[in-house]
Amino acid sequence: MLQALLLAFLMAELLLYVWLCLFLGGRHLNVLEIAATLLLIAIAWRLSHALASFTVTSALRWCDRRVLPWSNNLAALGSEVAARFVCFNWSQPFQNLAVGADPIGATNGVPILLVHGYVCNRGLWVALRQTLAAAGLGPIYADTFTPLFGGIDVFAAKLDARIEAICIETGADMVMIVAHSMGGLAVRAYMAQTAQTAVSRIAKLVTLGSPHHGSQVARLGIGMNAGQMCEQSEWLQMLESREAADAIGGLRKRPATLSIYTLNDDLVYPPESSVLEWAENVPVSAVGHIGLVFSAPVARRVIAHLR
Repeated sequence: MLQALLLAFLMAELLLYVWLCLFLGGRHLNVLEIAATLLLIAIAWRLSHALASFTVTSALRWCDRRVLPWSNNLAALGSEVAARFVCFNWSQPFQNLAVGADPIGATNGVPILLVHGYVCNRGLWVALRQTLAAAGLGPIYADTFTPLFGGIDVFAAKLDARIEAICIETGADMVMIVAHSMGGLAVRAYMAQTAQTAVSRIAKLVTLGSPHHGSQVARLGIGMNAGQMCEQSEWLQMLESREAADAIGGLRKRPATLSIYTLNDDLVYPPESSVLEWAENVPVSAVGHIGLVFSAPVARRVIAHLR
């Protein structure tokens, strides 16, 4: 669904530019003036994708008297604009062409499943997937999970089925998971759902910018999953209760987990929401929310953990 929506937006934008060319040409503008106008509109539109969310979180930080260096804020904004440009104009609308077929990487290692988050598909992993493969890890799988705005528990159930399929395909007993944003919550929900069967399929887990304790910005999202990611949501409280019961009952041995999050996150606020009590928590700065999956330092930390 996301791929179709993004392709529709890109087509509508192209038609708008054609109309503008005809309109401005009728106003006797020359080719350079028309090209400059279209370029400015295209740049402003793409800047708005990140500027809107950065404005919201900047206001929240100002209200909470959180002071971050402007150099870090500008670097994070730049990384986010670049990341969203790639994701929403290339790798996600053309996910199969951009990412290619699964699996890639080594064939004899522990399988790695990349789990995207809210309003994303497998195209999100266009860069990190190749980086992990170049590091000798694999086999590496990246899937698109639907429905786009459905509940996180549905996402978790499909994740369960996909993990089992990968284990059957590769003959492995366990997988390693790298999850971005809401994907980290889906993995936790999966572990809570399967705890009663004492099945542990996850050897290692990495979450990138996951709102483990909810986000104030999520209230601006749409869909059941956005509501579940709000701070103090009933769904998050139920998840934490299930996890606590599993821990007390000894039903779940938690995998070695690394939570990497950015202090400049424009979608997860406060950033400490990404801190998991039972994980190694690593804050970074000068990078945006989607920029986390394109960051070379973050990739190096992920590789070190998976190895």
